[in-house]
Amino acid sequence: MSPRISIIIATRNRSALLARLLESLGRLHYSDWEAIVVDDGSTDDTGAVARRFAGAGLPITYLYQPWRKMGAARNLGLTHARGEIAAFTDDDCVADSRWLDAVARAFDEHPEALGVQGKTVTDHAAMTPFTSQVEQLEGGRPYRTCNIAYRVETLRELGGSASASPGPFDESLIRGEDVVLGQRVLERGPIIFVPEALVSHPPRPKDWADRHAWRTLLESELHFKRTYPQYLEARSPTLSLQKAEHVVSRWLILPVRRYWRWHWSYLRRNPRDYLRHVPLILREKIALLRELPFFLREWAGRDRGR
Repeated sequence: MSPRISIIIATRNRSALLARLLESLGRLHYSDWEAIVVDDGSTDDTGAVARRFAGAGLPITYLYQPWRKMGAARNLGLTHARGEIAAFTDDDCVADSRWLDAVARAFDEHPEALGVQGKTVTDHAAMTPFTSQVEQLEGGRPYRTCNIAYRVETLRELGGSASASPGPFDESLIRGEDVVLGQRVLERGPIIFVPEALVSHPPRPKDWADRHAWRTLLESELHFKRTYPQYLEARSPTLSLQKAEHVVSRWLILPVRRYWRWHWSYLRRNPRDYLRHVPLILREKIALLRELPFFLREWAGRDRGR
């Protein structure tokens, strides 16, 4: 008998992208599923989009909460899950029609598995230096919520996080809460990789960070370092901060060293579009540099307090 699968989607102010994802869920071949859309304080028409698809007959539950970060939204969705399996994807993804078939089959064939990680692909032709996308073609770390499923029983056994969140996701993190959960599950049992469980993460326009966004992100990194030092290496090395100087080496210098050829190629092919983005690049990097004194003081203070 096929297990019921609860798809948990945390979203905020991405109604058009959410609609694209829900359209793809409507094409799923798997029959016994529900989707729980948790709106994390959106100010657009996210609620109307979710209700429109529910009204069209899709098994969608829409929940709203004031902004509390994605971890809190996923915890709320999990409390309403009625399935044996919780499958996570992001609002800017597109699910393959056989996604859940592959997930259910993997859990059935591997009863020892506590999690199933699928393959995430992107559209390389649509990528530019000013888009955001995820591609993960092989199994293993990091365990992102764009395409992963866990046994609900396992998640509920894990209970709260190390930061006393009410559910398995750490609600105080801006990013990395999915990595922490994956590692906590892995400590209990295997997470297997199933490439047939396919999700697409198409490129979307980059979100440009201002000073407030940088400070919020840096505070989250400080919390991650203090609370989960054992998981620092489990994260993407281009995103995580294991040392204070990584802010400069990984967030300022590495993008230039790794992608300068791509930038140069795009500039030659699309000079007008590239030059249009230059003020945004400079504004974002200057905002980060202005937050560096705060970050370095906090980092040094927490190192002394250990």
